[in-house]
Amino acid sequence: MHILHITPYYAPAWAYGGSVRVAYELATRTATHGHTVTVLTTDALDATHRAAPGTHTIDGVTVHRLPNLSNALAWRRVFLPRGFRRAAARFVPAADVVHVHEARSLLNAAALPALRRAGTPTIISPHGSLPDDLGRTAYKRVYDALWGRAFLERACRLHALTEMEERQFLALGLPADRTLRIPNGIDVTTADLPADVDAFKRRFDIPPGQPVVGFLGRLNAIKGLDFLVDAFALVLARRPDAVLLLAGPDDGARPALEAQVERLGLRRAVRFTGMLTADVDKAAAYRATNVYVLPSRYEILAITALEALLNATPSIVTDRCGLAGELQAAGIAEVVRFGDAPALAARIVAALAEPERAREQARRGQEYVRERFSWEVVTAQWLEAYQTCLDAPREKR
Repeated sequence: MHILHITPYYAPAWAYGGSVRVAYELATRTATHGHTVTVLTTDALDATHRAAPGTHTIDGVTVHRLPNLSNALAWRRVFLPRGFRRAAARFVPAADVVHVHEARSLLNAAALPALRRAGTPTIISPHGSLPDDLGRTAYKRVYDALWGRAFLERACRLHALTEMEERQFLALGLPADRTLRIPNGIDVTTADLPADVDAFKRRFDIPPGQPVVGFLGRLNAIKGLDFLVDAFALVLARRPDAVLLLAGPDDGARPALEAQVERLGLRRAVRFTGMLTADVDKAAAYRATNVYVLPSRYEILAITALEALLNATPSIVTDRCGLAGELQAAGIAEVVRFGDAPALAARIVAALAEPERAREQARRGQEYVRERFSWEVVTAQWLEAYQTCLDAPREKR
């Protein structure tokens, strides 16, 4: 089959977050199964750089990039690619199925006329962006009134990463029989990378033997890192040798975090690494960490917690994470209520005090992740979903 992905950003635009990795992995892995895969995207790369526009082949996938009117606007998630409507009119009719990434992109609005004319079955993956109360609320409500609702109503399948996202679709009055739950996958082979943990610690001035509390991801307010810093201040009262590792690109929150760290007198114990692009560096960060914390205010899945468990790192997530219930039920990660700094601090201190128990829990998590979240498993589910859309009667599309 011919699969077309429409996404505002594509590899190597890793600075835009996990949905870039998801689109890349899914496109490349379905291409290896013999399918024709095309990506229609923009030249967004990061806050200060653009990718080269034009047509390129990346790992067996044909990628068409259109230039944004403004890279600064694109970094603020306002994508205005020149010529996108004409490109959609060209590529949509040639596809058997269209996979749209993000719920409220102006790319989706520009593609909607072509999708209506061609009647091409469409799957939409919001990647956690369905709620309209997580910032830019006025924009989201206007968008929904003009295009968003129509887009959701004509989709063949509404992709939910977790039960949490399924409930979000249902709350909008959308039919349950069109929701489709498939988690994001992770590359389980990264667990076998020969990462040099000692070198990583030296690089970021972490003395040997000192316990590390870690986070890896975008430094964005929604990740709840202010909550983690508050909890870490309480950890230091009981474990003054601990280090807090905050690894990832700044997505607007770093200045406030640095001010918070200074205010609480934590500067000596906190390390900001910046963005880690190489898989081996990420693996080293996870393995250098004694306790991984995902302190999010809202997290539709919790992919970095899965990556931490894949590296056998004990993990704690908040109850705002979509996988929290599953991880807790499986007995492979700890869950705390978001905002309860004393409870989070207590969980961290307990994991540091009983490292063997925590590591055994994480080792069980490693096997769980390999069995349920590998890209091989997830890709098979996606190929079945695409075929289901192709087999559906045209009037239901």
